Amino acid sequence: MSSAPPPDRLRPRFHFLPEKNWMNDPNGLIQWEGQYHLFYQHNPAGPVHGAIHWGHAVSRDLVHWEHWPVALAPTPGGPDQDGCWSGCAVDNAGVPTLIYTGVYPQAVCLATGSADLRRWEKHPANPVIPGPPAELAAGSGGHFRDPFVWRAAGQWHMVIGSKVEGRGGLILHYRSPDLLQWAYQGVLLEGDPSQTEPVWTGTMWECPNLFELDGRHLLS
Repeated sequence: MSSAPPPDRLRPRFHFLPEKNWMNDPNGLIQWEGQYHLFYQHNPAGPVHGAIHWGHAVSRDLVHWEHWPVALAPTPGGPDQDGCWSGCAVDNAGVPTLIYTGVYPQAVCLATGSADLRRWEKHPANPVIPGPPAELAAGSGGHFRDPFVWRAAGQWHMVIGSKVEGRGGLILHYRSPDLLQWAYQGVLLEGDPSQTEPVWTGTMWECPNLFELDGRHLLS
């Protein structure tokens, strides 16, 4: 008698899923040495959001995926003790690097990978940004997450989501020479919670991305 569970007719067979339990935001997609690496928010202990890890899978065609060991797990007593939330992956002069949100409080953390991306080491300087800038901290309610990082003109740049109570969502801009020392550059974009047409943009903006397309910079 087989011990394998019966097939689940409701389980997607084309779109990526973890082998079991909770998954939310895919993040940190990067192409490295001929393979695509997908990281994602994952609770390996159950089907609910909690104790978030960075799951990891690889593919050569973005269709067929191989599950790899968890890349990041919460460190007891560390700045990510309650979860390793969303972020991004970059190539820092040949060093694979993850920039992610540690909670709680919400802060920016960094980890570097081995040459094959199987092993990851958190930086001893974490958190590299401990929270929102002082002038916004009181109204942010601690909301400061989902860094997206890119390199331009010899500098690293970051956009990250936040909010100010009564003013709406914010996209904040930072700059760094080395991914460790970050200087706040100001609010890149601010929402208006009273505006409902054509759409209501909400009171907290998550997972910003900024990229260039056909000579124009787009913020999503």
